[in-house]
Amino acid sequence: MRIIRSAFALVALCAAGCAVDAADPDLAVDAPDLSESWTVGSFAVNDSWDSGLNTNLSAWQYIHCNLDHGDGYMLTDINVYQEALANPAEFVARMAGVCREFDLPDPALPRTGALVSKTIFTAGFRAGALGAQVPVNNYPIGLQLRVDGGNTHVKDVRINYAPRNAASTALDLASSSHTSWAIGYAGTTVSLSCPAQQVMTGLDLRYDTVAGQIRVLEIHCRALLP
Repeated sequence: MRIIRSAFALVALCAAGCAVDAADPDLAVDAPDLSESWTVGSFAVNDSWDSGLNTNLSAWQYIHCNLDHGDGYMLTDINVYQEALANPAEFVARMAGVCREFDLPDPALPRTGALVSKTIFTAGFRAGALGAQVPVNNYPIGLQLRVDGGNTHVKDVRINYAPRNAASTALDLASSSHTSWAIGYAGTTVSLSCPAQQVMTGLDLRYDTVAGQIRVLEIHCRALLP
């Protein structure tokens, strides 16, 4: 299994039209002082899973909450659809995401109620969305995948999240948790994690255009800054 962590400069859009995110040159481990206000950094750190299979790969498919809608938007919901009944394999055959806005000038970082949904990719799928959603007053800090035993495709997803601490000065990572698995398929768990005091703002993926299965997936994380 190959899991790749990378950080790179925001210099251009990739050939498939997805944004290439920039790197934070100094990944902070200690919690910043967020007692006055919260902002999201302009640099991104990515954590990736790659099956290593390159046949019939699609162009990059993506959802970039902060780049497309503003710094306050984070990726808080992922809705997936199962493979078509005629297909004997178990996998995510369609994925959509929801970007929700948070009030960054407020130290409590509450949701504003604004949200935007986007379909990330679609292959042959079964009707009926199955979702993973971060609870109110929590913030997305990573994504877990279930992949098949051969590490060839994504079978299921769930979101990791954390609340802010009692003083509203940082995320309380010691109290982090995760949603339920969206579908409930068994498989090998792969964790894609944001660095400490960073939130998940989007993801990119590539899927097999013939088999309909996700072959590559990466999350985008940005730092919460004072």
